[in-house]
Amino acid sequence: MSHTVALLLLLSLAMLSAIALLMAVERFLRFRKGSNGAEQKQNRMKRQQQVALLDELNSLRKELSRKRDIADRMPVIAKNLTEKHPENCFPAISVRSVKEFFHAAQAGFFTPMPNSSEYTLEVGAGFPAEWQGKIRISADEGLLGTALQRKAVVSRVDPLSISGLRSASRSLEQLGVSPDFAAPVFGISGIHGVLVVAGCPFPLEEERKYVSMLADLFSLALQKAHLADASKTSAWKDDLTGLSTRLHFLQRLETEIRRTENYQLSFSLFMFDIDKFKDINDTYGHAAGDIVIKKVAEIAKLNTRSADLVGRFGGDEFLVLITSSRQEQSFNYAENI
Repeated sequence: MSHTVALLLLLSLAMLSAIALLMAVERFLRFRKGSNGAEQKQNRMKRQQQVALLDELNSLRKELSRKRDIADRMPVIAKNLTEKHPENCFPAISVRSVKEFFHAAQAGFFTPMPNSSEYTLEVGAGFPAEWQGKIRISADEGLLGTALQRKAVVSRVDPLSISGLRSASRSLEQLGVSPDFAAPVFGISGIHGVLVVAGCPFPLEEERKYVSMLADLFSLALQKAHLADASKTSAWKDDLTGLSTRLHFLQRLETEIRRTENYQLSFSLFMFDIDKFKDINDTYGHAAGDIVIKKVAEIAKLNTRSADLVGRFGGDEFLVLITSSRQEQSFNYAENI
């Protein structure tokens, strides 16, 4: 009897030991499985981080490559657009430069058709050859029309940039062209045409400032070439003083407003007249008054930087456009005058 009890006791102890061993093994396996799961999760996170780092590295490489490309191309373009050329040469120079600069599939310069409100392709690269001088584009439709209405650079990623297309009016979009940018180009008398870029492979928001910069260079090139023609100086040069006329001054002011908005710059506008000028005319005659006006104009020009503009607003009234200036600089200029 005692032997049976002892045997049962031993069996019970053995079973308890076996159960304990099984539980220990189960805990070990569960722990190992948990460790493997944590390790796998950690490995997945590492792989994801590596992929993200590689993507970031590739993005930085592309950005650096683009910046090097810009640094190489921009001085060449600036040189080409500031050299002395006939006015009709600049559209071709600008279109070629823009297409190469943005690695674009298409670049074109669209100008108003004679006796029409519609625009046509004056110079293009990547556009059908038969478009030049013949295609008719509505001036109030699509991205081109939006640029004309806003008098500013617009992009296809801008909200509502090409809203309101009418099927009866022809636009670039309806002809199968998807412009990335449309930028108005300003001549002496206002908008001269629109520069269009399509198929740009770079992020558009980052390229906008360069489109604006090149459109401004193009505008200045056209204006300078126009003013260099001696037969056209009467439109912008005051006969008595040689200063800018009121019309030319206001057109230049409009260009400067757009430039300051694009580049976050500042400018100052200074207006002054000659004290008691009527007394001079009444006492000494108009010839003496003209001499005084010419002398004041000379003083204003001598005290003004070449980048600024002095104009005769009318009679004895003068305007000075002081570009890229701080408030203190402008006050000092006014005091000197």
